[in-house]
Amino acid sequence: MWNHQTANRMEAVTCPFCGLACDDLTVETATGALRALSNGCTLAKTRFTESFSTLDAPPRIQGRIATLEEALERCAELLRQSRAPLFAGLATDVNGMRAALALADRCGATLDHANGDALFRNLLVLKDGGWFTTTFTEVRNRADLVLVVGTQCFERFPRLVERVLFPPEALFSPPADRALVLIGPWDQGNLPANVRALNPTVIPVALSELAGLAGLLRGLIAGRPVRTQALRGIHDGVLESLAGRLREARYSVVTWTAAELDFPHAELTVQALVELVRDLNRTTRSAALPLAGTLGDITVNQVCTWQTGYPLRTGLSQGQPRHEPLLYRYSDLLARGETDLLLWVSALSRQALPPASEVPTILLSQALIEQAPPPEVQIPVGIPGIDHPGHWYRSDSVCPLPLGRLRLSGMPSVAQVLTRLDERLATGL
Repeated sequence: MWNHQTANRMEAVTCPFCGLACDDLTVETATGALRALSNGCTLAKTRFTESFSTLDAPPRIQGRIATLEEALERCAELLRQSRAPLFAGLATDVNGMRAALALADRCGATLDHANGDALFRNLLVLKDGGWFTTTFTEVRNRADLVLVVGTQCFERFPRLVERVLFPPEALFSPPADRALVLIGPWDQGNLPANVRALNPTVIPVALSELAGLAGLLRGLIAGRPVRTQALRGIHDGVLESLAGRLREARYSVVTWTAAELDFPHAELTVQALVELVRDLNRTTRSAALPLAGTLGDITVNQVCTWQTGYPLRTGLSQGQPRHEPLLYRYSDLLARGETDLLLWVSALSRQALPPASEVPTILLSQALIEQAPPPEVQIPVGIPGIDHPGHWYRSDSVCPLPLGRLRLSGMPSVAQVLTRLDERLATGL
């Protein structure tokens, strides 16, 4: 249910600022300002504070203050003139993406997300051979061995331990009996305090060697002879011990955040982790938990897939959807000069800014952002879950959660702005 009302104290508030989508926050406000936030992590408190400090601001055309009608007319003019528009950023909610798709269909635009590179490190593997993934609820209730790959899962998803991996209670697997293994460039100095308290097994390895480690584990689990000393810094017996624990686990989970795997051909590392999970399911139960969802990448990809039949990096210029995950990367389209207009949506973060470009830019952002040179048109928009209700998909993609409205502001939503543009183009007004 959407919350169309505002009150001084609101409970069961959903946080739209990371892929966990924690829905147990309590928010207290006073005269439209944030007074207190309970249950939120440091990231949530920072982002809610920033969001509540965002004030209604007028649109601008080439840096000059304009009315909303003037800004919409200039946007419509730019869209009519464009022959190859690009809709990117796309940090919005379900309704915002629905409106973006409708407008893109009318204009023949190509769509990509600000987090497209990270998103497709996972999606390329899924498309190529499928994967066996799980949900937050299954992990909470069933996992007895958790492998965290990389060092940024806890940083990007601050309540991961509390909400998913080691909750206070579980139905089938006592959290106190669970084992945690950290694989990546860890050392004792960079372990978060709540993670250190779980007494994890730490296997330090460079990110670029994760695929090799997964391959060695697969060989050990299959009973093949492998050279475990092939990886530097791994002590004798460590991989053999881990392989044995994976074989004996009733429900092991392998989790990672693809945004951290920022190196060439990182999708091969994701593939190696997915195939490790697949091998384990021959004799026991194992599942992958890819973590994503920051800036709404999971949300907008879900909407794009169910409405077009394809994920993001899809173009609508040929009368039907055309999906090109390698050719339709937004930064490459700009660099190659294959677009003549950029419409950038950033309703969830002040940091997700459009790249510097020579093409005219329409910017829908959560706050008035000063850039040099300024965008051709900038329209401040409301923040989903703060200024207007909506829906948001969390990282495991199975559960759309409602976002309520926490304050009354004069800023339109992304969906409202894009729908009005679509109507202008449809009527020619």
